[in-house]
Amino acid sequence: MNRQAVLSIYRFEMNRTFRTLAQSIVSPVLSTVLYFVVFGTAIGKRIDTVDGIPYGAFIVPGLIMLTLLQQSVTNASFGI
Repeated sequence: MNRQAVLSIYRFEMNRTFRTLAQSIVSPVLSTVLYFVVFGTAIGKRIDTVDGIPYGAFIVPGLIMLTLLQQSVTNASFGI
């Protein structure tokens, strides 16, 4: 394994991540909040609970996972 090449790629990707920190954090948080607001107003009024769990508590983990998966694929493939 070429340690120098791995170290160079690691440094390049970490520098890119810190340069685009606002895009890596602010954008996903904003889109998740928008999803929550849209789904909350469109569907949340019609659904009170899902298997005894309030709708907001039911949808938030799914939205968080959606954002994490989307950002992990986007950030990992950006360097390629």
